[in-house]
Amino acid sequence: MDIIENFKRDRLPFFSAFGFGLLAYGFCITNKIPVGDDLVALFDKGATTVSGRYGLELLRLVMPDASMPWIYGLMSIFLLSLAVCVIVRLFGIRSKILQVLLAGVFVCFPAEAGTMLYMFTAAPYALALLLTVTGVWLFTEEKRGRWIAAPVLLAFSCSIYQGYFSVAASFCVVRMIVLLCRTDKTAREVFREGVQMLAMLLASLTLYGLTLLFAVEVLGYPLLHEVINERQSLPLRFAVAYSAWVKTLLRGYFGYVPNRVSLVMHFALILAAGAAAVTQLRGKRKNLPLALLCVFLYPLSCYCLFLLADNSYIHSLSLYSFASLYVLCAALLDGWEAKLAPALQRLAALALAVILGVSVYYANALYLRYTLRFEELKSFYTVLLSRVMETPGYAEGDRLAIVGDAPELSYDIDQHFTDAPLSLPSLELGSTDYAQLIVSRYLGCDIPFATPEETAGLALGDMPVYPYDGSVQKRGDLIVVRFAGEEGSA
Repeated sequence: MDIIENFKRDRLPFFSAFGFGLLAYGFCITNKIPVGDDLVALFDKGATTVSGRYGLELLRLVMPDASMPWIYGLMSIFLLSLAVCVIVRLFGIRSKILQVLLAGVFVCFPAEAGTMLYMFTAAPYALALLLTVTGVWLFTEEKRGRWIAAPVLLAFSCSIYQGYFSVAASFCVVRMIVLLCRTDKTAREVFREGVQMLAMLLASLTLYGLTLLFAVEVLGYPLLHEVINERQSLPLRFAVAYSAWVKTLLRGYFGYVPNRVSLVMHFALILAAGAAAVTQLRGKRKNLPLALLCVFLYPLSCYCLFLLADNSYIHSLSLYSFASLYVLCAALLDGWEAKLAPALQRLAALALAVILGVSVYYANALYLRYTLRFEELKSFYTVLLSRVMETPGYAEGDRLAIVGDAPELSYDIDQHFTDAPLSLPSLELGSTDYAQLIVSRYLGCDIPFATPEETAGLALGDMPVYPYDGSVQKRGDLIVVRFAGEEGSA
């Protein structure tokens, strides 16, 4: 009976999340869209243990190494849909329309669109997100064993991908705001629960850190050596965290608020949530100071990774926590029956629906852009190989030496039909750094490449720039191709 009851309770958010996930990521999971990291780690998960992601290494046992879009894409959407069900339970959201819209905006959040491009780790990362929200939910249930279960789940989530710790932190702050506004709990009771949640988060980090310390001191693994933020003072880290959240909202930093329509709808959502919170706090003056403190701390909780990690290692995949804004709004408006409530609920529903539509469009535009870009790259290197093999004197054993920077191609991967870029690492596919991977893994040519030292030592003289005649020449056992750029002009 419990299984049936749970299914009835969770089926709407689950199937809503799964359906919207297919709309957003269907193109990606039915096509192979290789990006920089995916080209490198096509048949493995890349650096795991040395990045502090020993859980990702362990998951090789159940999620074998391979960048398989159809299998891992569906698995990711399934795990994210389960996470939505946990979120709905965590905040007790009963409105059907809010369940549907929240499921959509959470699963289709632009950070996940970027994660799906890294299909070799998409499913483990989705599992990490599920473990994160489940850990917070178990702790707030106040059941026996929560002080063990929650830190263990969060620590293991960090061992898969550290970026989702900020999701747990932001959900804890959101819960405090909702308790202060929507329940009869006093500020003292909520503060006590907040302290307990903070202790749980610190226990999770401690457990994760002790595991890393054991690996460093006992096993001799050089973990997270360059990741820790040691260059900035603590006040500067706080300032960077707040400024990053504000820039995300106002300027589309990380691509989470990708255009002006989305920006207006986010302000409408914040307006609805703010009006609901102010109205609900009337008559609860003793709760007001703590509520204001929580609102002040909320952006910091979302981007708390800036306090811990070096800025260069923080990118759009790490900060899914911005989506907690949608959860906060839904939780404040769900079941509210004040005179102002219907108008604010309609405004929030409209805003969430538009944001959802923008996110679905954004994801598909992103994947179309990368597909067109990669198709152009394959055509470019196919023509290049034809020129190489037609070079007079070309023979077995000759090696390819590409000098200079690859020419700019038509599709700018930093602009995806939107006003702001989606910040992702290692995606400059036009770089010659990925030429050998494209040639060998996608064009099926086993021509060896010259070493960087050999390429750097070539004297090019008046050799023309590709694709003009004479830009491909044989020099000993090297077939030299000169591209434009700083190196090629020497």
